[in-house]
Amino acid sequence: MKTNPRPFSFPPSDSPDVVGYRLYAEPAPGPITYAASERWDLGPETSGNLADYLGDHSGDFLLGVSALDAAGNESDIAITGPVALDFSPPNPPGPLSLG
Repeated sequence: MKTNPRPFSFPPSDSPDVVGYRLYAEPAPGPITYAASERWDLGPETSGNLADYLGDHSGDFLLGVSALDAAGNESDIAITGPVALDFSPPNPPGPLSLG
């Protein structure tokens, strides 16, 4: 099964001590929270493919990103959404006929 890529990107934080970012996802209507939402550490990257993180989840999602500094502090979450995501593959066709 091949998953369709869904690229994302965001501008980096202008804080000089940022060492990484964290991606958040929550089914709409949310809300996104630090403790309850699914989250993934992105490292220093400011772009990626949502399919790498959300796998086969589909539906309307709120997405967010936060910045992390070297001391372990986390910024507020910048939220986008709701966004309709569809990572579900179509059903296969009927059986192949020969002859």
